[in-house]
Amino acid sequence: MKALLEYFLAYFEFLYLDPRYRITDSSTRGLAAIDASLRLTGPTLSWNLTNDRGQMQLTVAPTELATPENWFWVSLIRQHLNGDDEIEYLSTAEEIEWARENSGRIEQLFSDSSAIAKNCEALRTLRQFNAETYWTRWRKQQGLAP
Repeated sequence: MKALLEYFLAYFEFLYLDPRYRITDSSTRGLAAIDASLRLTGPTLSWNLTNDRGQMQLTVAPTELATPENWFWVSLIRQHLNGDDEIEYLSTAEEIEWARENSGRIEQLFSDSSAIAKNCEALRTLRQFNAETYWTRWRKQQGLAP
């Protein structure tokens, strides 16, 4: 948890200084360096920062529909908002920087209650498309597909 909190303090001032957000959940195995998570919740967005075996991961969900299938990597949201054909996975530090610079765009994606479900479905579809694209490409590279 200590490493996660240090990372949180170093990179997340755009959230912890925003009075709309509060820490609403945390978990740890009791280890200082690995396996911990923090959830920040605001009126529109919920953010989850996880230290999974030393790898920092950042996901975002609409607070109104923060069910397991509606948590999305920032890289996927970036692909969707920019209209990119392929996903570009960024480091967590780069994802946080992009999220900081584009937090208004991310909030706008989930701010209209009547469009949240549709936008989540579009992101889930894009996530599935990416998985199928990369799986097919890998299978071809391995000589496993025609």
